[in-house]
Amino acid sequence: MKGKELVYAMNDVNQVYVQEAAEAAVKGKRNPYIRYFAAAACLCLALLGVFRLGGTPTVPGPGGPGAVIPPVEVSQAPAEVDPEGTAQPMQPPAQPQVTINWRDVAVNESVGQLDASRLYRDPALYTEERWDKDQVREYFGWELAPAYIPEGLTGGGREVAATVYRDKATGEIIEDTTGRGFWVDYYEDGSPKSNDDIVIPKGFTVVASKLGILHCGLLPVEEERVTQFDRIDVTLSHASLPYGPFDPTRRDPSGLYNMPAGYYDIYTAAFTLDGVQYEVEAQRMELEELIKIVASIIKPNEDMIVGVGCGMP
Repeated sequence: MKGKELVYAMNDVNQVYVQEAAEAAVKGKRNPYIRYFAAAACLCLALLGVFRLGGTPTVPGPGGPGAVIPPVEVSQAPAEVDPEGTAQPMQPPAQPQVTINWRDVAVNESVGQLDASRLYRDPALYTEERWDKDQVREYFGWELAPAYIPEGLTGGGREVAATVYRDKATGEIIEDTTGRGFWVDYYEDGSPKSNDDIVIPKGFTVVASKLGILHCGLLPVEEERVTQFDRIDVTLSHASLPYGPFDPTRRDPSGLYNMPAGYYDIYTAAFTLDGVQYEVEAQRMELEELIKIVASIIKPNEDMIVGVGCGMP
């Protein structure tokens, strides 16, 4: 069959069938004639680009020789719902947003840190246990790794572990304070270290306990104010602490202490969530970063408003 004859033969296909085939394809119907009508339509369009009859791309159709075939309009079908969640997303979901109402963020000014030493537990009365990450997860429900970790900070490749104490007489846990740190760098033994000229490392720790956190955070103030993290009371505290080397030739205004090389900031956030007490301590970091870390612990996958004023619902 010659080219022009094939074109005329193709146009003998009723346009109603072509349109029905196209609409069925969009709606996902498995009509056995779809593949043939679709192929015929595509071949016809391809041949139109080769043969130009009378100088214009017109083809004899049902209306007679020289009639132009009207285009088939196919509406876009709505996206199908995937209740099983098996479809691959086109792009990753957006990260949860934290909205901070700074006028309603209360920061308590502290004069320094608490003593970080642990209580002595008599081995004759108490049993010391070393928990691995699986035991920590079973006890607290997670591994103390927040959903939001500021850029440049890591866990150092060390998994969370805990040292807990039990009463030998009853078998009950009497101390369960567990911490995990995220820092800019680490020594070979896994302890945090600085990566610049300031000897104080940059990073934060997450401490958790069901029985009461021991010896952590900043010294309390006389009247603590709380900040609302979507109806969760969080106590934010701040202290500016000196770091060395200390200059023996210069004294502070009191004349008692050598002047330090500088000062660094410590922020803490204390709160209770699902029966667990938490304290997040961040040093050499901005308050906003601490707020984002805490928000990602309270609501890992949801947006959050921090600092809810009295006039807000």
